[in-house]
Amino acid sequence: MSSVGLAQVLSENFYCIRCGEWVYCPEMNQKCRDEQGKEVEKIGEGCLHQDEKGEYLECPSCKERFYIEE
Repeated sequence: MSSVGLAQVLSENFYCIRCGEWVYCPEMNQKCRDEQGKEVEKIGEGCLHQDEKGEYLECPSCKERFYIEE
């Protein structure tokens, strides 16, 4: 179990620190509106998983979980 910053995931290619497999890239981001109506980017739909510890991205190869930190 590891963690990764939301800003990092949204802005650069993210690779698994355990096996090196590609996990996520900024091209997968979605645009949405925040509470103030400002357009912001978020992690693409279907990419995040959730459990009792929070939201995470999962490596497709080794299944390492990377919990998202604000």
